[in-house]
Amino acid sequence: MMNQLVSEQTALFIECIKIGIVMGAIYDVIRVFRRLIKHIDILVHIEDIVYWVSCSFIAFGILYMHNYADIRLFSLVGIVLGAALYILSFSILFMSIATKIVNFFHRCIISLYNLILIPINWTIRTLKIPVKYLNKKRIIYVDKGKEEIRIINRKVVVGQADMKTDINVIRNKVKN
Repeated sequence: MMNQLVSEQTALFIECIKIGIVMGAIYDVIRVFRRLIKHIDILVHIEDIVYWVSCSFIAFGILYMHNYADIRLFSLVGIVLGAALYILSFSILFMSIATKIVNFFHRCIISLYNLILIPINWTIRTLKIPVKYLNKKRIIYVDKGKEEIRIINRKVVVGQADMKTDINVIRNKVKN
């Protein structure tokens, strides 16, 4: 009887260590996600709260299945020990590999983006040549049109002045 109880508690302790390792791995996945997409502080806090609440439910569920929800100090120590073992060993390796993978995909996406922009930039540069030529012709045409409008305005002003002069001459003749 005593031997069976010790083996069950040892199995529970090992299970708690596994839970701690899984919790550490899940948190590393969240850290990778945070590196991919920059977060504001409030979102980081919300993510942490969701993480810890879900970890509590998972841990309690495992303890409930294996130990009838009897929370003992050794089970909590097992979870903390598993998380600490993961963070001190595999987390460093996982994060360095994940960072390299994220950076590789980031460079691939930028290279693909630049590759897509090559024909677009070439088309824009090619179209700039006739547009510059047409723009120069338009400016010359507009300048000629402006000069013609100035000449017409001068003729109208001079014509109006001549008309006023003729009216004044007629008035003077009538008065005399």
